[in-house]
Amino acid sequence: MDRKDRSIAKLDRNQNQNLQKLANVFHDGFSLTQHQYQVPTPRSSGKKNSAASVFKVPLHGPNTQTRNPGQPIDVNTARGLRLTIVGSPSQPFTSDWKKFFFAFRNPKSKLPYGLDASLPGPRALALCAQAYILKNLMFSSEKPREETYFGKESPRPSAMEQDGALVDAMVDILWKAALPLARQTQKHQTNNPEKKQVIVTLVGHDPCFQTKGNFIGDGFTEKLWLYTLNTRNDVRKFVRRNIHYFCERISPGGIMLLYSVVLSRTFDVIMKDMGQRQKALLTDNARSTQALVNLLLTGNAAPFVHNGVIRCDSQGKALDRPLPGIRSRSDVGFLFFNKQEHEKRRTQVGSMYKTPLVPIWVTQVNGTFGLLFCTSRDLVTDWKTERYFTLHYYNGHVTQQTETVLTIDTRTRVDSINPDKQISIWDDEEEVEKKQPSLELLIFTKWPEADVDWSGETPYY
Repeated sequence: MDRKDRSIAKLDRNQNQNLQKLANVFHDGFSLTQHQYQVPTPRSSGKKNSAASVFKVPLHGPNTQTRNPGQPIDVNTARGLRLTIVGSPSQPFTSDWKKFFFAFRNPKSKLPYGLDASLPGPRALALCAQAYILKNLMFSSEKPREETYFGKESPRPSAMEQDGALVDAMVDILWKAALPLARQTQKHQTNNPEKKQVIVTLVGHDPCFQTKGNFIGDGFTEKLWLYTLNTRNDVRKFVRRNIHYFCERISPGGIMLLYSVVLSRTFDVIMKDMGQRQKALLTDNARSTQALVNLLLTGNAAPFVHNGVIRCDSQGKALDRPLPGIRSRSDVGFLFFNKQEHEKRRTQVGSMYKTPLVPIWVTQVNGTFGLLFCTSRDLVTDWKTERYFTLHYYNGHVTQQTETVLTIDTRTRVDSINPDKQISIWDDEEEVEKKQPSLELLIFTKWPEADVDWSGETPYY
């Protein structure tokens, strides 16, 4: 074979090798974007094949400015959160929950203490947080007595004081819900009230697990990082340094707080709190159940508002399933009235809720949540103050631009309906006939037949 024939043969071999390599490339699914995807190794004749891509859990979560590294969420925890809150691991949150974050009114507005609670789904959560915000603004034990707010003036916090009050409110809610850590002694194990297991959740940048099976990703649950804290001071430091994550438009601040409360309380204990009376903390239309309101206000997800646990019916017969209620006096109270209920079968709120430690009540009037508060703490400590006092009402909706101040006079009981009393234009014919706004009827559940003066404002309930 001469030199020319050898060159042609060598060229043919090179072409065949190149064609074989190209065929192998197409056979194995080679990707041109090598920086984004892993190049698969050639298939072997064995049973075990290499995956085309391997999911990697992110090494770092969001920047917390703390030494707590946190832990990435796993798929089982994510499913448990969904199951406990919405009732199904495949059911995501509604759009109003995803949009909600903690946002105050302008400090120069007429309601500088108020959170925006316009979205119907997370409104109850926002107003429960609002109740603790007012508690810390008006009655914080850390403030000197002369700096607390008394009389008829409501608090007017600056932007910095708004953030501080929100931090303290979140710490109050989380600390109430968290379970005490066990303390070992020489004889037996007891609970340590000074240490609890609080878990705060923050949304990271990348998914922490592959969404598959019956879990549908929503863009934030699969990106959660969990931070475990054991002392109240550590919780406050962590929340203070990361409060911006709960107040940014791009973050689901309300869902992160709700996740934190549920994880701190644990799935099993929440189900035990509800006593098999409910399956989830939200209703089918993503509204807050009474169990969720109780969990946020008292740390216990009991589904009823009476005192203690009812084990027998009105005839003394034992119930198949007891009715768990409020077991101790709450820091913040709760009042309820629904005009659709029959007069003889109205929901009765227990004294544990009616007489809280501070004069602040989350209210539910005809299905709508709001807030009543008094700026004088003496209202719940000195019965003489209840003769004549003022209550401020806040519903959290953007349409409320000024304060609603009600003057309550219990010195002269109202025995008959005042025919000249102006009522809400939204009340039905039955309410028109009664000449009594629903908000007043709610106030009567705490102060029966008191005289309520709206200070010239038209009642809107």
